[in-house]
Amino acid sequence: MLSSPQTQHLDAGHVVEAGPSQPVEGWIERLCRWLCELAIMSMMVMVAAEVLLRNLFGVSLQSADELGGYLLVAVSFLSLSTCFVSGAFHKVEFIDNRLGERGHALRKLIFDAIALAFCLLLLWQLVRLVLRSFDGGDFAATILGTPLWIPQLTMPLGTAALCYSLIRTLRADIRWLGAASRRSRGQ
Repeated sequence: MLSSPQTQHLDAGHVVEAGPSQPVEGWIERLCRWLCELAIMSMMVMVAAEVLLRNLFGVSLQSADELGGYLLVAVSFLSLSTCFVSGAFHKVEFIDNRLGERGHALRKLIFDAIALAFCLLLLWQLVRLVLRSFDGGDFAATILGTPLWIPQLTMPLGTAALCYSLIRTLRADIRWLGAASRRSRGQ
């Protein structure tokens, strides 16, 4: 990790400044990023194999579309936490520029708390979905006949990882707000 007055970390080959309450990528975010990279490479291999087999031998894998869809859902949910800690989500900078440090810290704390509440609600519903699919014995109506709880499991796992990242960020937000309040009183 690079060091400077503020912590920096690498994001897809780019150096990104970590904010006062922006957590550095931890082992859960790294695991999610690694799983996303593996899923994307798997999709690339499947698509390339499908193209080659169809064009050279007139044969299809038959399940490449289904597996590719499952992997796309996995990437979409498992990437949430790593995107969050790397600062890839939208920010409301025009508001933050008008606020002082304390106002910025307070706005970030409120936003992250609301985001965590919604993510916990989503996590609860996704867990219910997976359990219902598992208990009901739901299978995909495809050649593979995949038990639906298997690809659905990546949705609550990715959301749980985002909740973990948000909790880490909330702890840092509280520390930042306290420090900003002390600095504003000291001036």
